[in-house]
Amino acid sequence: MDEELLRILKYLPEKVSSAVRSFAESLHGNEGYISEIRLRANAPISVSCMNRNVCVFRGKQVVCDEFEVAETLQKLCEDSVHTYSETLKEGFVALENGYRIGVCGRAGTAGESIKSIYGISSLSIRIPHPIRGVSQNIQKFLTEGGRIQSALFYSPPNVGKTTLIRDIASAMSSGAFPKRVALIDTRGEIYMREMFRESLVDVLRGYPRAKGIEIATRTLSPEVIFCDEIGSAEEAKAILSAQNSGVPLIATAHADSREMLLRRPNIKMLCDNGIFRYYIGLSRAAGAKHFTFDVFDACGEVVAV
Repeated sequence: MDEELLRILKYLPEKVSSAVRSFAESLHGNEGYISEIRLRANAPISVSCMNRNVCVFRGKQVVCDEFEVAETLQKLCEDSVHTYSETLKEGFVALENGYRIGVCGRAGTAGESIKSIYGISSLSIRIPHPIRGVSQNIQKFLTEGGRIQSALFYSPPNVGKTTLIRDIASAMSSGAFPKRVALIDTRGEIYMREMFRESLVDVLRGYPRAKGIEIATRTLSPEVIFCDEIGSAEEAKAILSAQNSGVPLIATAHADSREMLLRRPNIKMLCDNGIFRYYIGLSRAAGAKHFTFDVFDACGEVVAV
């Protein structure tokens, strides 16, 4: 069974672990397609796999109570939930080796600021997978003319953007001619030890993207910067500064089309300033191991893959 899935099952209530294990075994070696396990207080658990949500296991639903959901979070955090109090207020907990747990509950607020989260009602456990080779068909665009080209990958959530840029970063930072890669891993989702053991990668884990890009550009002399899910005004300003220093950026953003991507004002600003050489849309059929790419150049022209 998939090693990353096995690693997370030991933290789950026995009835959940047993149900997910049985479902994984029914996939006959394709359990790596399990992208998420979701626990909800007093509601069915679910597993996201190959573009579907499964909530019936061996003919019945599995339901956890509030205590089981809260206890699972405690176990995932090694009984140190308070250590993650700052990211909890942002709705997630990032664990080592690419795991991210989305957390829902009641928010204690002061004005518009969230001060605390309590009464945990659901956990979304994203399962990372060290998948190599999925970027082979797109690498030629990113190293065009012997230079690394800036690119923005976009797709709706849960298509595989993080998996893709993890593979690209691993490939660029290792091999016979490795590049110095700065990895801005704000939510602890990109870096996995298995993918970067022999690479020239500097990981800024937990840094806000804008600050991470700024620090990497100023102090690490990277040959390329990677980061996930850009979009804020602050991030756009940091990216503009980095590009003025000549450091290419490979990043991702949420959008279901190039048109929708460019309706986001901060992305449009980056486009208008010629930051990215390529805009690359991702799609993947249910159960498919490889991506389909829609490649546009900076002028919006379609490029053949």
